[in-house]
Amino acid sequence: MIGRKCLSHKSGSMELISPRLKRSKGQVSTTTISNGQDFKEMNSFLEIISLTDKAEAAKRNIRTENTYKMTPDKLFKPHEVKQVAERILKGSLSDSEYDALQCRSLCQTLSSKILEEIQTLGYKRYKVVCVVSIGSMKDKPGMQFGSRCLWNKDTDYFINVKYSNASLFAVAMVYGLYFD
Repeated sequence: MIGRKCLSHKSGSMELISPRLKRSKGQVSTTTISNGQDFKEMNSFLEIISLTDKAEAAKRNIRTENTYKMTPDKLFKPHEVKQVAERILKGSLSDSEYDALQCRSLCQTLSSKILEEIQTLGYKRYKVVCVVSIGSMKDKPGMQFGSRCLWNKDTDYFINVKYSNASLFAVAMVYGLYFD
């Protein structure tokens, strides 16, 4: 993880993606010389900014006693999560055109929105992972997704949501893993 020093770096630029998750998108430029010519490269990265407030950092370092709870109070409900993901994909992509240059940031933004909305559903002690992929509908699109997970079949769940319009298709995969 690159720390706060990158924010004040001459060649680095940062923009905040999601203030709630404290994520930022940045670029680092590097200059290389090859055959007497200068080449400037911009490398994009996604970074999680460290906590700014010492009080927040202190909260995260509090050690609590283990509850020895092996089952969740509220089970992960796949149909609720699926409705959330469908609503966000449909609302965000209904009038969108495919643009390869913006797909990376759009995938990250949609994933963040889905995660934020799932957190409001109150699944405590669940780790939630969301992966969004976007592709073009032109020239006979084809894509296969696969995943393998080791989990507890009684408490861990998975959903996938597909959305498409005339220009693009999107697939959101959400994993809910109980953290005991």
